[in-house]
Amino acid sequence: MIRSLILYYLNVKPTHGYEIQKFLQVAGIDNWAKIQSGSIYYALTKLEKDGSVEVLREEKTGARIRKIYVITEKGKQELRENLQMELLTPITPIGSDKFFINNILDELPKDAIIAALKKHLSDLTSQKEYWEKWRQTKVVKDKTPGAERIAFDMTIDSLKYQILWHEEILYNIDQYISLGKETRRIIQSIDFSAVDNEDTVTASAKLVDIQKLRDEIVNNPSKAIENVDKLIEQLKRK
Repeated sequence: MIRSLILYYLNVKPTHGYEIQKFLQVAGIDNWAKIQSGSIYYALTKLEKDGSVEVLREEKTGARIRKIYVITEKGKQELRENLQMELLTPITPIGSDKFFINNILDELPKDAIIAALKKHLSDLTSQKEYWEKWRQTKVVKDKTPGAERIAFDMTIDSLKYQILWHEEILYNIDQYISLGKETRRIIQSIDFSAVDNEDTVTASAKLVDIQKLRDEIVNNPSKAIENVDKLIEQLKRK
């Protein structure tokens, strides 16, 4: 998913690794998906080697030289393919970076999103039915070890929630495409590398405010522009 996030950002605008890192921090993605700053630069180097991004120019900041990357046509194609593949990927219950994909789905055509979601939902439903039948066969009351029963229940519950998550996006697809467009606008409007570092308490409080505005964008699309403007001002505030 880290490659997709980087490619998405560079598809919005050329930038350097530090700005992408700051965006992931402000959005809370680095904590959720446990993305380290080193993995961003490693992925950028790999993407450059693969021809998916290229160095547009180099900028000198004090003693440091920053590479400004731009996405290539190969990178744009990889981004679209990666997003479709992510929609078909099972969710890891804890710290899944897939939970951010609903913020950047505007990159894919609506019919491609629907097709991928329906296919994955069909696969998940089949898996859930399989595990439910297996549980009926294997689990005998008072005879099956508790750990085995719990393992079955955890697996089935995980599949249930994965189905619910994907159904939510499918049934409200226009809302999530709009959310992606607003994510794009935020990236275009802000240089995240210029967002000041703050103490943990202040940063956490600001993040809560930002997340509230994001929720308003999702839940009230009619006021999306107004709320995005508030969100941008919140992020710019020193």
